[in-house]
Amino acid sequence: MTSAYRAAVACKHRAMTDFSDLGELFAFLSRHAPFDGLPDDERARLVADSAVREYAESAVILDGMSASPDHAYVVLEGRVGLWNFPTVAAVDSGDVDEVVGSGGVFGYVVILVGARGGPRAVALTEVTLLRLPAWAIGDMFSTPAGAAFLATELAKPIAAPSSDEARERTAGEIVRRAPVTCPPALSVREAATAMTEAKSGYIVVESELGEPLGIVTDHDLRARVISVGRPVTDPVTEVMTAPLHAVPESALSSDVLIEMLDRKLHYMAVLDQKASVKGVIQDVDFLTVPTSSTFALQRRIERAAAAELPEIGATIREIFPVLMRQAAPVRHVSGVAAVAIEAMVRRCIELELPVHPELSEGDLTWLSLGSVSRREVVPSSDVDSAIILTDMPGASAEEIEVRRSAALALAAAVHTRLEECGIPSDTNGAVAAQPRFCRTESEWLYAAGEWIDAPLSNNAMMMASLLVDGRPVWGDLTLQPVAGMYQHLSEHPRSFILMLREALTAKARIRSMRDVISLRGGTFDIKAHALVPVVNIARWAALSRGSTKLQTRNRLAAGADSPVLPDDSAEVLRDCFTILERIRMEHQVAQMAADRIPGDVLSIRRMPSLDRGLLEQCVREVAAVQRRMANLAQYLDAGEW
Repeated sequence: MTSAYRAAVACKHRAMTDFSDLGELFAFLSRHAPFDGLPDDERARLVADSAVREYAESAVILDGMSASPDHAYVVLEGRVGLWNFPTVAAVDSGDVDEVVGSGGVFGYVVILVGARGGPRAVALTEVTLLRLPAWAIGDMFSTPAGAAFLATELAKPIAAPSSDEARERTAGEIVRRAPVTCPPALSVREAATAMTEAKSGYIVVESELGEPLGIVTDHDLRARVISVGRPVTDPVTEVMTAPLHAVPESALSSDVLIEMLDRKLHYMAVLDQKASVKGVIQDVDFLTVPTSSTFALQRRIERAAAAELPEIGATIREIFPVLMRQAAPVRHVSGVAAVAIEAMVRRCIELELPVHPELSEGDLTWLSLGSVSRREVVPSSDVDSAIILTDMPGASAEEIEVRRSAALALAAAVHTRLEECGIPSDTNGAVAAQPRFCRTESEWLYAAGEWIDAPLSNNAMMMASLLVDGRPVWGDLTLQPVAGMYQHLSEHPRSFILMLREALTAKARIRSMRDVISLRGGTFDIKAHALVPVVNIARWAALSRGSTKLQTRNRLAAGADSPVLPDDSAEVLRDCFTILERIRMEHQVAQMAADRIPGDVLSIRRMPSLDRGLLEQCVREVAAVQRRMANLAQYLDAGEW
């Protein structure tokens, strides 16, 4: 086919499609996702408010290195190249991250997450685009078709990363430029001007000595200045958010992302070794990693109507296979899923609370327990929970019971909603809908005191282990009465020693006696016989040091270098835990792909030889650490701790 013939065909096609005709545009959008999911009247409004634009080949449509897009685009004809993480070096290399053809949409992610920055888009051919107004973006993705479109985009395969790309970046490596800063005496007007000139959505307020005091963002200016009519001559310290949320430059990017999702932050400061602000990471900086849509997912959960939640639950389940295909670290996959599950819990509480007029927002705190609270979620994980009722000084016993009954009913309704979304509740009954997991703050404190004083009665150690893992996700986020009591565990020698022995009860072993008797030597429960022993040791080790950390790795770090758990043993457990987590996650994701219910029992014979060897080695290492700890514990005097 000659170039002249191709040009003639192209001209003929353009002549046949008159995109200046609103009817043609309406018909075009009706054939492409996510617009096909919009009601007809919304699609018609979108067509009326949009504008057709034409660009010559090589024309820059969006420049994410210098400005943030305020419009999204649909490709009507032609092809557009996208650089999703636009650096000068990346653009100069000529290797585009993505090519968008007819019906493709771009520029919507930055608008959707409410952040600054964005892709660089260049016309690879002559192109005709439909420029969409910003108001339409939220509507597009609030429909089932829009959610499906996001999930499909997330699931697109990516090229295998190079060895350098596979290495997880640190917070310091993500920082794109020097921070925008100002002194505390600067006025709000001057700070806003400085932000505008720097094309920044934030400004860090620093003391004369360069110490970070706080941060002012676009949102702060809107909420604390414009909406309340505050004088712009006020000092910037009057409207800043303080203290400044910050991470060291050595923090891993996955941990930073999860913390930002967890705290609902759009900006996170990065500190260098001298505790000075090296730069600021914003949520848009994660747009090129597989979890970029988690910000949008969290926003969608926060706004979701009750009828939308089951579909969102299915989207959460897809986090596991999608991110594992894209080589995300397992702790990253687990953490993102846990944050999404907790967002679902919060939304279910918000939807159910009006149904229970006996309760108000300040009447209770909801605790996440177990693997969700530890950010160690896998596809088979269920949801454990507890409620802390706010004390009612002077209230009668009847009034307290009325509130408790309402809280139990609320918890039952919340867990029912979660079940409908494919998020199961704990099968052993460790849920807030059970009276023993729904108590007032005073009752929890009293119970914790009893558990410490009498650790062998009333399932004390089991209950303590569950509640020490508690993470407040709704209500008073500082409230952890049981964990607070157990910070002083080492001051109670008997309970201290008994909890250590309890932590060593679950043995790491390839074959249990039950396996031998039932001739099940070819299977292995990776949770019961490998991971739970590490989790239990880590919990006790952290409590022995008065630490309230929740993640197993962090607990092992906090409890290391002690008489019972030397640093080298803690390091062995951390390494083994990482390997075991990966094997477990890959096993369960493979079960999902085979349309089977994910579980923890592996067929050892069917495992790849490398993983089988690693599994056996890890179990031996964990068992050896347990034996050493048990031997050392015989000579342990808690008073020496």
